[in-house]
Amino acid sequence: MFNYIKFALFQIFGFLLSVPKLINLKFNEKKYNSIEKFKFIKSHAKKSLDLVKIKINVVGKERVPKEEVLFVLNHSSMLDSYILISSIVKPVGVIIADVPVWRNIPIVSGWLNLMKCVYINRENNREGMKSIIKASENIKMGQSMAVFPEGDLTWVKDPDALISDFKPGSLKIAYKAKCPIVPMVIKNSKSTYEGYEPVGKIHSGQVEVEYLDAIYDHLENPKIKTTELAQMIKEKMLAAM
Repeated sequence: MFNYIKFALFQIFGFLLSVPKLINLKFNEKKYNSIEKFKFIKSHAKKSLDLVKIKINVVGKERVPKEEVLFVLNHSSMLDSYILISSIVKPVGVIIADVPVWRNIPIVSGWLNLMKCVYINRENNREGMKSIIKASENIKMGQSMAVFPEGDLTWVKDPDALISDFKPGSLKIAYKAKCPIVPMVIKNSKSTYEGYEPVGKIHSGQVEVEYLDAIYDHLENPKIKTTELAQMIKEKMLAAM
């Protein structure tokens, strides 16, 4: 549990000390570009993982287009959001499950809003579509977005799967934003966190993040179904695993 205690204390003190920066950015938002707004969160994520000796090797950065994109990732660990943020090549907002803990957690929720993260209600289709539209508008306005389309941890949905089935509706973001999709494969992250609750055991180790080739099929053929696109992306990610 020593790694977890170190990690948890760093979150508490790191975010507490970030309050002046957060207030400055919120009240002077137009003065700062997305890179400047994202700088603290990325640095905090990298330092958090370094503290518990989780090393990230990133492959394929050159495959990411200059334009804004929808990043699509597999999800095997409670630490995957930290792995995503520390390895991402451009500022990104994340699609987050609409649960009270994320909306109301002090200070952290302020940073999530500044990053233009979007909360999505998976139980209500109408509310879910509003979130999809909001995320697509963020992309149109110059903010890439990222989604874990499995909707839950891989091993929780299917203990025997490398990647479980996608919820294809999340890919509608890329259709509406008319942007490319960039799959990202996180390898070996399952062993970094033992458990499915906010309190668990963190294990040191090596994780690889690989960017795959950008996908434009839905732009070239807007009639392609999200279910077909989801299956194609999943197969590409499995091949990379």
